[in-house]
Amino acid sequence: MTKIALVLGGGVSLGAYTGGAVSEILQALTNNKLQSGGSQTRIHVITGTSAGALNAALAARCLAVNQELLPWIQSAWVDAADAAHLLNPNRSNRSAWLDASAIDELTRALVTADPATDDSYSSAAGDPLRVGVTLANLRGVRYDIPYGFLNVPNRSFGTRLHDDSLVVELTRSARAGDPIWETLRQGALASSAFPFAFPIRSLTRSAADYPGATLPGMDDDLTMWYADGGLFDTAPLGLAKRMVERDPEFRSDDWRYVLVEPTLRSSSRNGSMSITDAPRATLDLAADLTRAVLGQGAAQDWVRAHRVNARLEILSALVERLPELNDRLHDPEEVGLGRRIGELAERVSEMQVALDPDLAARAGGGADAADVYLDEHLRRIESDNRYSGALAEADSRPGRSRLAKLIFLLESASGVCGKDILKLYLVAPATSGELMGDFLGNFGGFLNREWRANDFRAGRRDARRLLEESLSDIVSYDPSGDEDYQVNEFDPTWESIPMSARRQLTSALEAEVDQTLSKLRPGGLAGAFKWAWKPALKRWMVDRATRAIQEAR
Repeated sequence: MTKIALVLGGGVSLGAYTGGAVSEILQALTNNKLQSGGSQTRIHVITGTSAGALNAALAARCLAVNQELLPWIQSAWVDAADAAHLLNPNRSNRSAWLDASAIDELTRALVTADPATDDSYSSAAGDPLRVGVTLANLRGVRYDIPYGFLNVPNRSFGTRLHDDSLVVELTRSARAGDPIWETLRQGALASSAFPFAFPIRSLTRSAADYPGATLPGMDDDLTMWYADGGLFDTAPLGLAKRMVERDPEFRSDDWRYVLVEPTLRSSSRNGSMSITDAPRATLDLAADLTRAVLGQGAAQDWVRAHRVNARLEILSALVERLPELNDRLHDPEEVGLGRRIGELAERVSEMQVALDPDLAARAGGGADAADVYLDEHLRRIESDNRYSGALAEADSRPGRSRLAKLIFLLESASGVCGKDILKLYLVAPATSGELMGDFLGNFGGFLNREWRANDFRAGRRDARRLLEESLSDIVSYDPSGDEDYQVNEFDPTWESIPMSARRQLTSALEAEVDQTLSKLRPGGLAGAFKWAWKPALKRWMVDRATRAIQEAR
């Protein structure tokens, strides 16, 4: 059976692009004319980060509750995600620059809405449908990990892990009104809490979600604080893979990983930015830092997956040659060789379990966790089609066992133990600078509805290209009219921002400056004449900030 894992990247206002791609993919699978392995291709896993987490929650709602909500993904990004709502100078929560209440209201209306008469589980949704969002845990979770120092080999080193996630499992019973939707909504909001732009969020987490961690107190429920998940992982491919592997029979299915990532694109030699250009203004520096964080986060899982795929191909080629390289490997009389390989495999298994609390937990914990871990991998290796040819060369049980343990050692040494070659597909712009949401460090799209609509159509266009050119063996559908895929060229500048948005931005800047100046309490002569210098200072600060935006890329 063919199953899809949908991986949705972040990018602040570039969420419009991701939303367009998600809409096209959901429409295609809902109206799919093909069947694979006797059943329809379905989405079984969705992961998202930052803006991608919001899209993941919206996609899950369309799939598991009501597919008639699909057009609302476009409305959410093109109409609702606008500066008119986000730049609220009168907002009550002033801990960040943008008004989060607009996003709160939108997600309540779409993700946790009341049941409707036409609610139904989509034919494009797997059962269960697993949805995960990445999070940046601000305080971090403490683990004591044995690092194997030569002078103190038993010394554990305390470290805090800030890369976190939240996963929910939806079934046909998770109808509208089920509390699981509020859990998903809160997780998506926390994942999209971009630092300084939106307020940080708190979530109640279970201690059971952190096996092996050193947690404060004895309570099962803990309140933790989170910011944008894209700070560490803006293309959560690794999270998707872990969620796929929750199914014990995942290797029997044809898994396709589809990554929608607006910040991962081909290089453009003629782009407006050069690697040697210095930031021209403070806002330029902020925009460059945003691109650096999002770009690095987008690349890490993707690059890691391609490296693992390459290592697995090399390993498979090596394993095929093992029997002919040394006849002793499958000779049943070579008891000493078999014992040495077995002892080394046991030692490696002990090290793997000791270094990874998750492995120990999955192996049941306890003193025999390493033995359980090794036995599981040996069974997997002996049933793996990639190694069947080499194992068939061993005509005795001791020979096959010895060869399986040697394969386990080779996998462990190359860092691919238990890993599989992933079928990876990418939906992304072809070149840099094509999306309007790139402007102002990925925040510019909020300032112009036409820019967001254009990016939404670009997402649909690129997803359609993938479906028709690379996934035609499992998907066949009738796309919409050509106007839904028409992408125009814009030159995003201050002058091209609508006047209403510019006024809104100026009002927001004035409110922020007023907030800053209200905290100044000068004494003496400066305090006596504040009526004179405060208005002048306010005008200077607002003009300086406006000029920085005008000069930004």
